[in-house]
Amino acid sequence: MSRTHKFAERFLNKLQRESTQETFEVLELLMEELENKNDPDPTEVQLVESIYLFIEKMKIMEGAIKKYIVQSRDTLPGNKLSALYEELNNEIERDED
Repeated sequence: MSRTHKFAERFLNKLQRESTQETFEVLELLMEELENKNDPDPTEVQLVESIYLFIEKMKIMEGAIKKYIVQSRDTLPGNKLSALYEELNNEIERDED
């Protein structure tokens, strides 16, 4: 398992912790409070937009990290080396034909 893979898993584990989830819950409460204001000022509107973008980007990043972890498990170092040799053999066979 590569260091990158370990860091990715570690980050996902930290995202799943209760304290992190509580932080996002508070952020959502703040967003709801700002959204329900009758006459928000421009700074508050910008803050709501920023919170939405942040949450969206976090979800996209989390999905990308999960995909990376799954794919890096599937391509173990031995499998990469085997694939490289196989590709090299295929090229040699094509050159001989």
